[in-house]
Amino acid sequence: MRADRLEIITNNPSIKVDNSAITIIRKNTVNDVLTFTRDQVHLGYKVVSHPLAGSVKPHETPYRSIVIYRDNNLDMDSLNTIEQTIERYQVLCKAKPEFLNLTSENIEQDFPKKQSSDFQFIDCQLIKSCLSAINASL
Repeated sequence: MRADRLEIITNNPSIKVDNSAITIIRKNTVNDVLTFTRDQVHLGYKVVSHPLAGSVKPHETPYRSIVIYRDNNLDMDSLNTIEQTIERYQVLCKAKPEFLNLTSENIEQDFPKKQSSDFQFIDCQLIKSCLSAINASL
């Protein structure tokens, strides 16, 4: 995969790249990350990293990053993946629907700094692992 076609959609402030060809698009909330990713898939992007990767339950971490790849075709597998992920998040967050819309300010208020930085680290490691698997660098 060409690095200049990769994008990382994230609400994690600790995501940074050494490879200037990889674009980082920052969003405010997990919900923003998911819906923007879905919109990009409709424009012909392919989901590279699974939005539900990792062992942290999706409704328990305030950070989410997704690697996508610019292509010119609608990838139905990617569309199904992101649609199912959005649906899964909504089901899991039913008891606390505000969780999908936590902004960085809310995260700072609702999570101790150590816990927040642990969640950032886990999310960052998942993205590093994905990029390593496709020979790109973070």
